[in-house]
Formats: sequence, structure tokens, C-alpha cells
Amino acid sequence: MCIHSDDFKAYAELCYKEFGDRVKLWTTLNEPYGLSFHGYAIGGHAPGRCSSWYDSTCLGGDSAKEPYLVTHNLLLAHAAAVKLYKEEFQVL
Repeated sequence: MCIHSDDFKAYAELCYKEFGDRVKLWTTLNEPYGLSFHGYAIGGHAPGRCSSWYDSTCLGGDSAKEPYLVTHNLLLAHAAAVKLYKEEFQVL
């Protein structure tokens, strides 16, 4: 997965600035488990990656490593977006 927490933070900042006056409740990532497990461990969802020992029709990948790397990066991106919101956009 090619998501960098700084890129996601910049995207979140744009959303906060453009829509913050109309949105009361924010969520950063929708179903991160589905993305990491189903996309990178068993290959059932996009991008369809998994190990050949799991499913010979997968598009490549490593079911023992990639889901953890993806989850790590998703957590970093989520944390960056939440920190930005709390420090610069949250109205108490």
C-alpha cells in the first residue's frame, strides 16, 4: 500500500478546511481491517494481493507481511489526521 501519513494528513487538512463548516462528525478511515486483511492477506478485495500458498490466483504479495505493513501505515495516517484535527480544527 502506498499511503504516506503526510499525504493523508494533507488530504485531511484540505477536507477540514473545505467542509469543516458543514461536517460535525469526522471519520478518518473506513474499515481498515477490510482493506488490510481482505486486500493484502487473502486477496478477496482490491488490490487482490496474497501469497501463492494461500491462493494461486492472487496477483502476488506476501500474506505474512503485507497486511501488517498496511495496517501500520493506516494507523500512522489516522493518527496524523486526528492530531491535526484536535490541534487546529476542533471547536470545543
